[in-house]
Amino acid sequence: MKKKNSRWKTGIAICLSVICLICAGCSKSNEQDKIKETVKTVVELQMNAPNEKAIFKNYFSDNIEDTEKGFEQYNAYLKETYAPYFTESTFDLYTRTGEFDIFHTVADRYGYQLKVNDVNVEQNEVTPTNYNFTVDLDYVNKDGEKTAIEITGVAIMRDNKIAKMSYLGDKQLLRSLISGGLE
Repeated sequence: MKKKNSRWKTGIAICLSVICLICAGCSKSNEQDKIKETVKTVVELQMNAPNEKAIFKNYFSDNIEDTEKGFEQYNAYLKETYAPYFTESTFDLYTRTGEFDIFHTVADRYGYQLKVNDVNVEQNEVTPTNYNFTVDLDYVNKDGEKTAIEITGVAIMRDNKIAKMSYLGDKQLLRSLISGGLE
């Protein structure tokens, strides 16, 4: 009788262990999916440009009272749009440095458009807190000519939020986009 009871308890323990392992694996997968979706969302927000709401200068006028109100509206837009995806310190830094509106402002200034077609995000095998991404997008110049381009980058994650995001890849391509577009 004791042998049967012992086998039964061992069987239950093994089943519970397997269930726990399966659940742990699924939650890890769900966490990675959420992180990948976060990176993809931010890339799309930054690279689908220009977006009138994202351009800092669009919130201001010559009237000081309107400028104060515009500044509050712009900060509210940034907080609503980007704060959920970034660590607090990174959000504050990127807000102060204009990181969130750079592609929008330049695309607006030089009359071109960027349209994201696809974003592929993969966890870095060597550094698991880093997520490498590749963005396939269309660049449309002011004459309506379309060019397919690819930009790569990396997002460094802390507590499932972006602690740093950098666009890497072809530095000449990035410089061209920031200084007036491809020609």
